[in-house]
Amino acid sequence: QVFFGGYIIDKYVGVRWGCVICAVFGLVGQIMVTIGVQEKNLDLVLMGRFVFGMGGETLCVAQSAYVAKWFKGAELATAFGICLSFSRLGSAVNFDISPAVVNMEGPYGGFVAAEYWGVGATLLSLACVLLLNTMDYHADVVREREKKKEQRGRSISSVSKDDEPDEEVSLSDIWSFGLDVWIIFFICVSFYASVFVFLQNGVQFIRQRYDKTEQQAAFLMSLPYTISAVACPIFGYLVDRTGRALVWVFASTSLLGVLHFCFAFVKEFQPWVGVSMMGISYSVCAAALWPCIAIVVELHKLGTAYGLMTAFQNLGLAVFPLLIADMLPEDSATNTTDEFLVIYGPVMSVFAACGATGASLTAVLYFVDLRNNGWLNASAAALLQREEDEAKEEEEALLERERMSGENETEPLLPSMHLHVGHQRGRYLSRLGIRAAISVHGGPRPFTPKPLKKSILTPGWDYEKGLAHFQRRTEPANSFSQV
Repeated sequence: QVFFGGYIIDKYVGVRWGCVICAVFGLVGQIMVTIGVQEKNLDLVLMGRFVFGMGGETLCVAQSAYVAKWFKGAELATAFGICLSFSRLGSAVNFDISPAVVNMEGPYGGFVAAEYWGVGATLLSLACVLLLNTMDYHADVVREREKKKEQRGRSISSVSKDDEPDEEVSLSDIWSFGLDVWIIFFICVSFYASVFVFLQNGVQFIRQRYDKTEQQAAFLMSLPYTISAVACPIFGYLVDRTGRALVWVFASTSLLGVLHFCFAFVKEFQPWVGVSMMGISYSVCAAALWPCIAIVVELHKLGTAYGLMTAFQNLGLAVFPLLIADMLPEDSATNTTDEFLVIYGPVMSVFAACGATGASLTAVLYFVDLRNNGWLNASAAALLQREEDEAKEEEEALLERERMSGENETEPLLPSMHLHVGHQRGRYLSRLGIRAAISVHGGPRPFTPKPLKKSILTPGWDYEKGLAHFQRRTEPANSFSQV
């Protein structure tokens, strides 16, 4: 479902309408669940959960596409880390607030009241989507205005439909994804199955393995979520600063395998150390792995790619528990620690093998990436240089189309300056005067306006004449129109 949702967003409705539709599905689904609970109608509750799932899962895909659209460049991993942080924070808050609301007395307490609080949360989500869409629409308006101004500065007659490439999306695009993209998908499956399936069964494991109470075990199992809520933005920032995403992914998957091995075979291994390091491992991998898709997949295919990645992730989380179900011991506290290690050893070995599989696939991905210029494991400086080179190539292609048209004006124009409009956020913030919309590197840069330099102009142009003509061409009205 999430794969087709991502494809529909790319092909038909776009990311803005896709977010609105998904948020509305989530709201309608939660309302159905609330009414079903209030009327004690199980069929309505199940139908509501189905509708909610259709909207919620696809909304995550649309969110990933939005993040890549606005932050592609030097802050992508940080942006993904912040989004993941809010996701984990929402889960932690829900686990804490929902029981308190259910146990609360009065008109604002009880199980039905908790469901109505859920309706309020989905309404807030829809409001945030509408606000984000407004900002995105305004950014597109600014972009078109800048484009028209640049075209007026060159030659109105040279504008053609060829300036915008035709970016059609089809289901067959999934077969155009390179081997590196598919390996990323399988790393996601092995890593997420090893983390979240363990956390689903972790309370029983911690309670029997370390002779803890139910409350103590539940608290320990909540630590990875709490830690990741804080650590995801931090490690995302570090990934953006250093690059080398595959090194970060390899370190996190290897650490995860070692943690599961220690849980299974090291008798004195402390549980708080294991779950805390698992939260760090998840934060590192999530912050480094998801932005890799935006590096190797075209922008107009990101919805399809992230939808397919989320589909693989959910498939692993659905199938993996079925594979280990027969290996799980019964929920009994009669076994000693040594006996329990023997009983739970095979299950933890499977989890450790998943971590090792993720590390092995990352090593394979490194060599595959080397054949594709090594962008996934490039340094931050190399990625910025890549954006600058792409900007220059786009500018040179546009100038070539103008020369081929043979319709350029003979008046001296201000030539193009190999400057690149970065991402949506840069254009939008520049409109507010917060940062420059044009950046040589294509990524976000502090707002430091500098005077125009002759050195960046194409040789052979008369700078003074070109600048004067450009200013005349971009004036909103001339003296005759004012009369």
